[in-house]
Amino acid sequence: MRSLRHLRSPLMAIIGLGFIIALSSCSKKEVVSDEPLMNPSDTSGGTMGDGAAVGSGNAGEAGMASSELQTVYFAFDSYALSGDTRSQLKENLNWLKSNPTAKVQIEGHCDEKGTVEYNMALGDRRANSVKSFLVKAGIDKSRIDTISYGKERPADSGHDESAWSKNRRAVFVLLSK
Repeated sequence: MRSLRHLRSPLMAIIGLGFIIALSSCSKKEVVSDEPLMNPSDTSGGTMGDGAAVGSGNAGEAGMASSELQTVYFAFDSYALSGDTRSQLKENLNWLKSNPTAKVQIEGHCDEKGTVEYNMALGDRRANSVKSFLVKAGIDKSRIDTISYGKERPADSGHDESAWSKNRRAVFVLLSK
């Protein structure tokens, strides 16, 4: 019995240290810039930032894909809107302004890295970052729903950077026109 008591203290220290290391690896926080958004009528565009790109949307459960509304992509572990992402969102903004009765859902997606919980939260931040951009530019927030699918609905099922970059996205789904 005495030998077990001597092991208890070092064992608890090792478990505690492992817990602290695990928590510290998940502590990265990103702040969305408070800088003014691009003027939606400005067509100068921006520079590519942290691997962000743009592409076409896909259909979700709640609605249908629209060829006019494009998917936007994010850098790894980020929900910040790069210059190219903002430029693409301006095109979606113009379409929404031209279709004032349209309602959309923005789906936030992630790559397969990270836990289910972490990616659900990141997907939510991505969808809401896009929604915030559109609302600040004049779209009524009641026309935009958001949902996060985290890593559960990959656009590309591969397990390399090429596939992961396609999965870090916000997809526009047309709910009604």
